[in-house]
Amino acid sequence: MDRAEQLSALAGLAADQWGLVTAAQAKDAGLNGVQLLRLTEAGLLENVGRGVYLLTSAGMPRHLEIKVAWLRLQPRVPAWERSVGDVDSGVVSHTSACQLHELGDIPSPEVEISVPRRRTTKEPHVRLRAAALESVDVTVVDGLPVTTPPRTIVDLLRAKADGGHIGGVIAEAERRGLVNVEELADRVRPFARRYGLPRTAGGRDLIEHLVAQAGEALRAHELERAGREGFIKALQLLAAQQPASSVSPPWAEALQNALRDATPPLPLQVTNLQRVLRQAPQGLQVPSLPPAMVETDGDDDARADAPSTPERTDDGTESE
Repeated sequence: MDRAEQLSALAGLAADQWGLVTAAQAKDAGLNGVQLLRLTEAGLLENVGRGVYLLTSAGMPRHLEIKVAWLRLQPRVPAWERSVGDVDSGVVSHTSACQLHELGDIPSPEVEISVPRRRTTKEPHVRLRAAALESVDVTVVDGLPVTTPPRTIVDLLRAKADGGHIGGVIAEAERRGLVNVEELADRVRPFARRYGLPRTAGGRDLIEHLVAQAGEALRAHELERAGREGFIKALQLLAAQQPASSVSPPWAEALQNALRDATPPLPLQVTNLQRVLRQAPQGLQVPSLPPAMVETDGDDDARADAPSTPERTDDGTESE
């Protein structure tokens, strides 16, 4: 087999493996160690890990260390023939999964891979974690099997990772629509006490605690705050215009007083604001009270009198 034939055989393997090929795969394709060494010395191959080579013409792939470690789990098996359920398989997880999903800024000094049975490795910067994964907990990113964002967050909590870093991962995953907060809350509830919350704390409490540690906010809270601020500003403009139009100066003054009392909104203050809005001059278009402000009101009568508005879910969408 001449050099061109050797490169052709390796390229066929590397094409669907990010330009990478293992020594075991090369041997099965008819190449020996001496031939691999000569191709490396000629600059056509680069040894990027123990028993793993890169075709230099392919360019350096992203997340090289993760891909090298994953290929080494089953060095003879091409990437496209591997099954997640195989006893020798592995799924990228924990901090390495965060890297692939591009979530948060959690440090990842090791390549972390979950495997279905307990295994050891001599690689100094690779950590294999025994874990049974359901198919719903695994997705594919850049050709690699990787734990889904919800499962990744659960794994980080189980591994006792830093709370602030996990909070950053949660906040970014929620903003990008990669997790449903209510569903995630059910899964993370068992870890609440581990992160310093009282016995009565639930999963949602833990999520908000971790996100606050990261100095972040959930998208649902950001939308509620934006809605509240926009509502107050609209009413302030409305109150400022009324005296000039001579429509109802007393009502405008009452509205201004209610707005002053409603910032920040407390139950009694919001109730007073609602009462003023119901007394608006006939024909005047008054904005509806945001759901978040209605929900802070403990007055059932005021809640019933409030204008009907759609409920906002945790992912920011509206439901009837």
